Amino acid sequence: MDATIHWVRRSLFRIGQVEMILAAAILFGIVAMITVQVLLTAGLGNPITWEQEAGAYGLVWLTFIGASIALKQMRHVTIVSFVGMLPHRLRHVIRAIVFALVLWTLYALVRELTPIMEIEARATTVALPIDLPRSYFFSVPLMVSCLMMALTALLFLLEAILGVFSKDEASGYLRPIGSDAQ
Repeated sequence: MDATIHWVRRSLFRIGQVEMILAAAILFGIVAMITVQVLLTAGLGNPITWEQEAGAYGLVWLTFIGASIALKQMRHVTIVSFVGMLPHRLRHVIRAIVFALVLWTLYALVRELTPIMEIEARATTVALPIDLPRSYFFSVPLMVSCLMMALTALLFLLEAILGVFSKDEASGYLRPIGSDAQ
């Protein structure tokens, strides 16, 4: 079981690296577009018509990718002081309940999102040079983020359950992805 968990952790670490590269590229693209927009507007009086729409779509993607990265690194809002003072097994029980709720919430989002994606795909972008379905910028990033977070939450749920039955308090379960040598 430990070999499987290590393999899943390593895979999620690699996915997280790709997410960070993608997030950095999107952020760089947004900054570059704004810089070019300011220079073209102030210098030439000829603004780019699609910059604001592309920047907004990039921000949506950046937000959802960031949520997935934050879960992998356990950077979501938690009440560390309360859970940290609990006995070892109870701490893992509470974390198992939390990650089960996270998985249920992600499942509910994905289930509700599927028909919305079909409707949203009918509309296209407004100002971009290429007409693309608007779902690529709203529903698709949410779906991708939910699926990536579900993989992470599933691992954390499994680790929490294993932690309940572990005799070793320092078993290494429920640590951020990438916190150990990958």
